[in-house]
Amino acid sequence: MFRIMKFAEMPTKPMSEKGRGEQVSFVNPSMGTEKIDVHLNRLVSGGPKGKIHRHTNADNVYIVRRGQGRLIVEGKEYTIETDDVVYIPAGMRHSLSNVSNEVFEIFEIYAPSGRHFDFVIEPGQN
Repeated sequence: MFRIMKFAEMPTKPMSEKGRGEQVSFVNPSMGTEKIDVHLNRLVSGGPKGKIHRHTNADNVYIVRRGQGRLIVEGKEYTIETDDVVYIPAGMRHSLSNVSNEVFEIFEIYAPSGRHFDFVIEPGQN
């Protein structure tokens, strides 16, 4: 279904890990698509660090809107910041954390999504 949406009117919900931040949903399976998921993550300063995980079938794209984060991909650490665009192919282990003193905002895109999407946490993490 074709749609034009207003950013300020999009639904916001707390992220699944308590105290990590919030997520603003744009396009996701609730709209009937399983091809793509697009949302904005707002990670709070001092919040919990991201868990190392992977997505078996879904490619992942981050577009940093503001702030600075620590990205770990396959054990290597990177600093990402405003205007960086990151592509993480399906299957690669990664995690993302806010390392700045402000809210860290990233647009996140998964493809495919819905029943094709999984979030596999690496062993040894609670």
